Amino acid sequence: MKKIVSVLTFALLCAGTLSAQQRWDTGGIIIDPNAITAMDLFNYSNVSHNFGTARSMAMGGAVTSLGADMSSMSVNPAGMGMYLSNDVTFTPMIGVTKTITEGTKEFDGGSRHTRFSVADFGIVFKAYEGSRGVLAVNVGFGYNRLADFNYRTSFSRGDNASSLSGVFARQLADSRYTSYDLSAGENPNFSWWNIDPTYWGAALGYKCGLVDDPYGQWQPDAYGYNPSVDQFMTIDSRGSIGEYDFSGGLNINNKLYVGFTLGIQSLHQRRDIYYGEEYSYAQGDEPAGWQLDWFNYEQTSIVNGTGVNFKAGLTYRPIPALRIGVAVHTPTWYSLDFKYQGAMVSQIYDNAVGRYLIDPEASTDVLKDYGSNSWNFRTPARLLLGASYTFGNRAIISVDYERDWYNGIRTGRTPVGRGIYKDFFRENFKGANTLRIGAELKLGYAVSLRAGYGVTGSMLRNHKLIYSSPVTYRTQYCSAGLGFLLGRSFYIDLAYQYLTQKQTTAKLFYATDMVGESDGTWLDDYSGDYTTKLHRHNIVMTLGLRF
Repeated sequence: MKKIVSVLTFALLCAGTLSAQQRWDTGGIIIDPNAITAMDLFNYSNVSHNFGTARSMAMGGAVTSLGADMSSMSVNPAGMGMYLSNDVTFTPMIGVTKTITEGTKEFDGGSRHTRFSVADFGIVFKAYEGSRGVLAVNVGFGYNRLADFNYRTSFSRGDNASSLSGVFARQLADSRYTSYDLSAGENPNFSWWNIDPTYWGAALGYKCGLVDDPYGQWQPDAYGYNPSVDQFMTIDSRGSIGEYDFSGGLNINNKLYVGFTLGIQSLHQRRDIYYGEEYSYAQGDEPAGWQLDWFNYEQTSIVNGTGVNFKAGLTYRPIPALRIGVAVHTPTWYSLDFKYQGAMVSQIYDNAVGRYLIDPEASTDVLKDYGSNSWNFRTPARLLLGASYTFGNRAIISVDYERDWYNGIRTGRTPVGRGIYKDFFRENFKGANTLRIGAELKLGYAVSLRAGYGVTGSMLRNHKLIYSSPVTYRTQYCSAGLGFLLGRSFYIDLAYQYLTQKQTTAKLFYATDMVGESDGTWLDDYSGDYTTKLHRHNIVMTLGLRF
């Protein structure tokens, strides 16, 4: 059996409500949205430089040593010193994302998502121009997209023997709650705010007939006998990480270029998660009193955040044709705000009277956790190295290497403590390597042809482990583009980029017996394994003006 890694152990998520006899570790894509997990923090740290101007995207983002490009602000600010004039650019983007989940069928509109956005914009001014020593000082302000969270995943899988109700029963078995505590009709002191949000999903399951404790022990309820379970899943994600850069660069004798950037990052992600089960029963089986036909579970999580970082870089030209660049990025210190809501509805058939139940509790309230949910963390530090060579005025070859230390992700203030995150990143993550290659060929004075390639290797010590949610462990992309110089001042660049992301296998839900005992009833519960691959097509156009 494959090993399962729980990102946030159930004990920490439920601190203050669990007893010392906690038995079950639960998690998965459906269970975890009511908190920010370590996998979420990794996703918010996993930024790349494959976005930017059309020129930099067409050349695979290999601009660490090139300079004189708006992307230099967020890659190597030493490139700011290479500008010979003022410059203004704007880069809109069309992104089309397609997700493919192995062994499943699509439903509910499929898994394709199209989004219009902005990849980059900026302005650079010459603040100083000299004749010796410091030949130029340039300053600029710009925006660069660093991560894209826009995608849609939708799939179904039939005849799965496991149901989410089994995980709900195990969660409530570990809790201090009884059915009386969760019943508004019986308990005069009932309030959703008296229930830990960790258990909201399980409490909603009780309201909709999925679980009950008729003999003082929580168990699946209105199942009927021997049901076949069909699972349905949709994740709609919207959002991005963008960085606003305040940069300055110096040109020292056309030999050494020095630059600095203060970066302010803005993060937003909204995930709407739908999960449903339908049940079918074999003919001839004795019917149960109540028989669950289906249930739908909808959750929404929203994360907004602001981060700050600092970048410094150098580029050296030992000979006019060769440029060697190096840049250091400090971690980004983030403050995040988290919001969550969930609701459930089910349909139950009463075999005794031959009709569907009409029960107001079968459609639950919409539970909202909009309280104080502040999370602080820091992303990895980064080191970038690059070299480029210019063949006269005809061609350029550029190569970049980047090292990111993902095992250095750390948390500050969080609602669930910080120690487990630190240990998790140390034990499961490592440094990641990125290689980017770009080329440009000038076809005469006014037209340039460009191409690029980039690949980021795994930052996981073992990407074959099954984590509580999918983790992107390999990113690969190729790109091509054209540049047009229209007169002395105006230019247009075009680029197309095809990107694939491999993700680790994940489970929709699981419950693992941490005690290791089994009496034949309390067996581990798992959904099937799901592996998703993302395909992204990005088309960008940069409009630029030099003056």
